[in-house]
Amino acid sequence: MSAGERFGALAAGAVRHARLVLAISALLAITAGLAATRLPTDAGADTLVDRDSASFQASELVRQRFGEDPVVVLARGDLRTLLLTKNLGQLLRLEGCLAGDPPKKAKPIPGPCTEIARLHPVEFLSGPATFLNQAVIGIDQQLARRFAAARARARRLALAVAGRAKRQGYSTAQAQALGGRAASGVMADLERRLFETASTYGITSLPRLTDRNFISKVVFDLRQTGGTPKAKLAYLFPNRDSAQIIIRLRPDLSDSERHRALALISDAVNETTPRRACADGKRPAPCFALDRGSYVVSGSPVVIDGLAGVLEDALLVLFGAAVVVMAVTLLLVFRSRLRLLPLAVALGAAGITFGLLGVVGGSLTMASIAVLPVLIGLAVDYAIQLQARYDEAVGEGLRGVEAARAAAARGGPVIGTACLATAAGFAALQLSPSPMVRGFGLMLVVGIAIAFALALTAGFAALSLRRERGRADRGATLETVSAPLRRWGHSALAVSIASPGRVLVVGMALALCGWVAGTRTETISDVRQLVPQDLAQVRDLNRLQDTTGVSGELDVSIQTADIADPALLRWMGGFKARVLDANGFNGRFPSCRKAQICPGPALSDFLGPPGESVPRARIRSLLDQLPAYDLRGVLARDPRTGKFDTASIAFGIRAQSLDDQQALINRIRAEIDPPGAGNGPPPGATVRLAGLPVLVAESATDLSASRYWLTLAGIAAVALALLAVYRSAARALVPLVPIVLATGWSSLILAATGIPLNPMSAALGALVIAIGTEFSVILAARYHEERGGGSSLGEALRRAYARTGAAVMASGVTAIAGFAALIATDIRMLRDFGFVTVIDLLVALVGVMLVLPAALVWAEASFEVRGPSLPRWLAALRPGAARR
Repeated sequence: MSAGERFGALAAGAVRHARLVLAISALLAITAGLAATRLPTDAGADTLVDRDSASFQASELVRQRFGEDPVVVLARGDLRTLLLTKNLGQLLRLEGCLAGDPPKKAKPIPGPCTEIARLHPVEFLSGPATFLNQAVIGIDQQLARRFAAARARARRLALAVAGRAKRQGYSTAQAQALGGRAASGVMADLERRLFETASTYGITSLPRLTDRNFISKVVFDLRQTGGTPKAKLAYLFPNRDSAQIIIRLRPDLSDSERHRALALISDAVNETTPRRACADGKRPAPCFALDRGSYVVSGSPVVIDGLAGVLEDALLVLFGAAVVVMAVTLLLVFRSRLRLLPLAVALGAAGITFGLLGVVGGSLTMASIAVLPVLIGLAVDYAIQLQARYDEAVGEGLRGVEAARAAAARGGPVIGTACLATAAGFAALQLSPSPMVRGFGLMLVVGIAIAFALALTAGFAALSLRRERGRADRGATLETVSAPLRRWGHSALAVSIASPGRVLVVGMALALCGWVAGTRTETISDVRQLVPQDLAQVRDLNRLQDTTGVSGELDVSIQTADIADPALLRWMGGFKARVLDANGFNGRFPSCRKAQICPGPALSDFLGPPGESVPRARIRSLLDQLPAYDLRGVLARDPRTGKFDTASIAFGIRAQSLDDQQALINRIRAEIDPPGAGNGPPPGATVRLAGLPVLVAESATDLSASRYWLTLAGIAAVALALLAVYRSAARALVPLVPIVLATGWSSLILAATGIPLNPMSAALGALVIAIGTEFSVILAARYHEERGGGSSLGEALRRAYARTGAAVMASGVTAIAGFAALIATDIRMLRDFGFVTVIDLLVALVGVMLVLPAALVWAEASFEVRGPSLPRWLAALRPGAARR
């Protein structure tokens, strides 16, 4: 049994049980579609880079040991006003609320604080008030330890002196007196050393949070004026106009818990409703309001959460608008009965595809959402082509089962071949280094297979139930298309038949220009330019960066079995100093606003000046004495052994283009082991860059680097699929001519219009291949079918384009109309994606309408070309040229 007979038998079986097939298809599509609405949204790092990549593993290690990427609560205002007034108490209460650990003996704060304490989403919090409070506590504890140690030494010395005195013949009273004087000397020596230290640093009393002198000594650089904070504390006090609270959420939060936690943090910080419980018996007041200051909540998790919600809502609205536009377009351009049936088939295929994604445990990413319009466009095309074949069979007097059998037998192999070639092109995306792109390709392969199967079964079943008119339906022909379009089609076909050489040469010249111009097309990758500028989270991100000079954090993870290695601590200090110096944070007056990078906390900061060697015993002693709060953000234990094995160095970076961000990352990476003896980390230490900025920049670099070779791989995959079906180089390769040229034309038009690419549209070569393959293979197959029926070359082309060409035009125009709906959005990333896709679809249509006929004429070795001849180098490639 031939392929046509198999397709015919399948369609005939579907028609015999039409109502059952439709009921099952509708139930399956509706059930799967409803399940798809519950798919979780995934913006995780594993959608950007492979899980086995060094960057992902390092980022996952930091996430598991230290928490998620930081959420930043920025307190804006004069730093002296923030720290040297009652504002410090407000900050301390806020930090306790956000940490889920309010100060002891404090009244419970109702609302978000209570829910935060119950959910306990915070892994670690570092804030200005908590830092100063811990400094006070640490000094008190240190003094207590020193006094306890001195008293213990004094007791031991008193006993020793008294014992020696008694052995020398002193009385008991005299011996005890001597021992007491010796003990007093120990305590006096401690007091003398403490007095010297206090005099050096200007300390006149025990440190307290209400001691403005103490706070000034700890925070401000006394060599400078105007309340400038110390450079090493830039992660908490970026400049004289701000302080910031750094929050890392727990890594084990679910997506819904993370979303809720971010909402609670924002509610607690921005709460404006006065609460009597926050006023300590006085009149109601906002819980954490600052005097002459304000708050901003931002950071990568906040922006991603807000952007995901906006994009999800916008995509649903745009999807509905696109469906309406496609329906109207089908009603206008597809002159067949049940004109909306192709759209219904496409929506059913999309519902089943996304339902299957949920069954296998998948989730919605930006790439999988982008599958939707592409899949619907291709599915509409399959359904239109088969429906046009059915209309032709009805026009020949066939009905029901026989009409479906004939239509499927004629069109099934052709459309199935086009589907196979398109799937091969998308399958080539499995070579991409990006998991999102691979998932995009895999979903489309599955989706178009479902779409073809649904069009062949449910589509024919629905067609068989329609009531035929008294006269035969002419089907979709060029006569049903509008007059200007019809005239353009006739003219283009005439030019291609009469002057194939000129058409091919001009097409190739334009493609070459496009390929060259495409290398210079601007790519926008700064997320702030790609999303709605009125998005609250983007405005807050801009405020954060304008105030502090940074808006994100890059981490350097160091894994080692010996965290107390003096060589390791010496390298950490030197590495941090080199990175800051190489990126502008240097000199006597360093500035986070002017530098490319800003210092964050590091373990080496607590263990001595940068570059100095600290003895191992001293390191171990300091690690034992330092408060757990100080170490929590820079040192973590292995959960299996309980031993310290991971240290972290943090740097603040600004939002910028991904190219600039990648350049910064490369400069930091170069400082890990710079030229010169002894500059690298000691043996046994593994140093890797981590964090969302690293993963995003790496993903963008991979996408940019793979843009062209993935397109070539797609073309090669399509060619191999067609060769496997046709077993003929001419039949397989000729339909690829307009596809290859269309990739260049698309780049040329984009360069001419000035439309930039973005991470969502930079890899659309695969889309050109898919759409071009679909149109080209179907029309070329119809041409060969007409030639096999005895038609002359010119007549075969005219008949193919008059019958199948109209269906191609109808599906192409419908898909273009659907994507054009994206242009109306204010989300630049989607708007530019819509522009680029419309351009790609247009050049694909132009390619098959103008260049494909010329390529088919060129491939006819026995046809004598009229009009301008091909150049010798191109004519020599024509099949059969060597024989002549």
